[in-house]
Amino acid sequence: MSKTLTLWRNPKLASLLLALSVAAGCSRDPHAAMMKFAKSGDAYAAAGKNAEAIIEYRNALAKEPQAGDVRLKLADVYLKQGDTPRAVQEYIRAADVVTDTSVQLRAGSLLLMAGRFDDAKVRAQTVLATEPKNVDAQVMLANALAGLKDLDAAVSQLEEALQLSPDRSATYASLGQVELGRGHRAAAEQAFKRAVELAPKAASSHLALAGFYWATDRWTEAEPELFEALAVEPNNVLALRAMATFYLTTKQTPKAEQYLRRVFDLTKSAESTLALADYLVLQKKDADAHDLLQPLTKDPKATSAASLRLAVLDRADGHPTEAYRRVDSILSSDPKHLQALVLKSTFLLEDKKLDDALAAATAATEAHPESLAAYSMLGRVQAARRQTDAAIAAYQQAIRLNPLGTESKIALARLQLAKGRTDSSIGLAQEALTAQPQNADARLVLVQASIQRGDLQRAAADLDVLRAKFPDSAAVHLQSGMLLGRQRRLAEARREFERARQLAPDSLEVIGGLIALDLSEGARDAARARADALSNATDVKPAALMLAGRTYAATGDLKKSEELFRRVLKDDPSQLSAYAALGQLYARQNRIAEGLAEFEALAKRDPKPVAALTFAAMLKESQGDKPGAQQRYERALQLDPNAAVAANNLAWMYAEHGGNLDIALQLAQTAKRQLTNTPQVNDTLGFIYYKKNLPLLALPLLEATVEKEPSNPEYHYHLGLAYSRAGEKVKASRSLNRALALKPDFTGAGDARTILASLEDGK
Repeated sequence: MSKTLTLWRNPKLASLLLALSVAAGCSRDPHAAMMKFAKSGDAYAAAGKNAEAIIEYRNALAKEPQAGDVRLKLADVYLKQGDTPRAVQEYIRAADVVTDTSVQLRAGSLLLMAGRFDDAKVRAQTVLATEPKNVDAQVMLANALAGLKDLDAAVSQLEEALQLSPDRSATYASLGQVELGRGHRAAAEQAFKRAVELAPKAASSHLALAGFYWATDRWTEAEPELFEALAVEPNNVLALRAMATFYLTTKQTPKAEQYLRRVFDLTKSAESTLALADYLVLQKKDADAHDLLQPLTKDPKATSAASLRLAVLDRADGHPTEAYRRVDSILSSDPKHLQALVLKSTFLLEDKKLDDALAAATAATEAHPESLAAYSMLGRVQAARRQTDAAIAAYQQAIRLNPLGTESKIALARLQLAKGRTDSSIGLAQEALTAQPQNADARLVLVQASIQRGDLQRAAADLDVLRAKFPDSAAVHLQSGMLLGRQRRLAEARREFERARQLAPDSLEVIGGLIALDLSEGARDAARARADALSNATDVKPAALMLAGRTYAATGDLKKSEELFRRVLKDDPSQLSAYAALGQLYARQNRIAEGLAEFEALAKRDPKPVAALTFAAMLKESQGDKPGAQQRYERALQLDPNAAVAANNLAWMYAEHGGNLDIALQLAQTAKRQLTNTPQVNDTLGFIYYKKNLPLLALPLLEATVEKEPSNPEYHYHLGLAYSRAGEKVKASRSLNRALALKPDFTGAGDARTILASLEDGK
């Protein structure tokens, strides 16, 4: 006992024991611990140390989850951090435990900003249940109803709010927005102007009226209202951003800089930094943009956005390896990062690495099935791969995700036009023009489709509009030449093509137009000279070689034409159009045997003669030498297991002549991966599924084949076989009869008649 008394006589030890005792007491009192953490959080928040404040507030809530005032503080700090989703979440939790009306309204306003209109509606109704005359809650309810597309109810709610508080500017601004959404422009304008009358010194009222003028293309009236907003509140960040955006949208780009810099100076936020950097890039001030962006790579919340922009700058500056490194660094930590996947696909597409670009774009759509950007990128890649149907499907999905997506509609209109579907192309282009009457690309597609359909009067009217606005556009002069050529005004057409050539010297469409004029006027030497310029160019593209080859064929120089088509196949053995063109040349000259000998010799000289072997096999098939054809296809596939044409043709041989259907299926699937929506490939794969007694797998492929080539009797025949096996007797009869109507003696006609007879007997 004496030892204990001796210890207590030590004042330092007594103080220590007392502190430990108090701490132990706090640890046993959750409320006291919560208060301690909350006080620490307040100190950090006051010092601007938001990250530390968040940690302390969360520690406090771990002790006492129902502390609504702490949740409000945490929500406020999240907002300062720019973390709106977490701020919304905390405001909602606070509103659930705090009965204060202002908290409910704050939570509701954030829910509106987040697009969660149903939840905002509930919050507003909660307030109105106890305070039916609360104008803020009534306006919130109206905005929620507007977000839910119940515009009539929203107007009624706002009118009720105005009866209670007729001098409230913000209510009139909300009414203006809803009336504009209903298409009542006069009523909307009246409401916005009334909002300004009631609050002439509030930037928000002027911004609302400016937004109305902007939305209705009344640009000259929008600008003064934006100026007025800044006159009454010079440091209003929203007004500064609106003014910058206005000048960027109206092509007055240099005027935007002072406002972007002012926002940056006021906020120093990542968002303002990125916006200013984007502007500097637009102004070709890449070095300044780089200097702005580099520090953001150390900000955890802005690293990805800054790195992606720096990757674009690196690539523009001739550093593609560094650009890829930045993008891959993002994907290594987040393999599903949407913007990184889309940008990587863009880089790969520019580098002609089409398979890799397809993989990245596909990954983006799989990870983000609701992303417009992902499907638009996939459409671009498939179009570059000449997989038109796949590109069409991608853009159609993009439009489903955003029915107002003008760019997707224009891209799809171009693809439909390439397929010869002029009505569909015109409809899409017209929709785009209705949404954006000044969109030159949409009007240009409309011109092309009108010319193709033969509506030359409509094309001429739209071209007049384009010529007035874009007198130095190569595309406009090209289409003018096309139109004049259709009208047989050849001298005028040539002038238009020559002007287009001055503006776009490398355009194959322009060169093709000039070649067509040369040939129509008998100027064969001039046409050949243009073809030579194409084929002799450095880094010549397959499309240019095909144009040159067709030009020589049209002038009667079949030897030179053949040489050019062979060059195409050497560069790209999957070019079906080149095989078809060569086949026509040999048939035209009755040179099947000679052509075979030449390709056999070429196969011996070439270290990887995939194209030569494939064409030799096709010639062997045309001679009826199936074993010889099979041998060459197999050798081509040994050299290149992904040789699509050889894989497809060999798969067909196996399927048609009793070969191994499992191997045939593997080969057909290989071809399908390379030539996604080619009729021949779909027909082969569908026929193999039919042979394997899988008609439900066969039918979609065979139906797509018939849709693309409705004049081919064998495609209808194969579809009829699959329908018959699937038990679809009516459809089978229709397809088989169509095949016989197209060509009564096609291969398989006898079998078609036998099946038809059995179908009739089975009725």
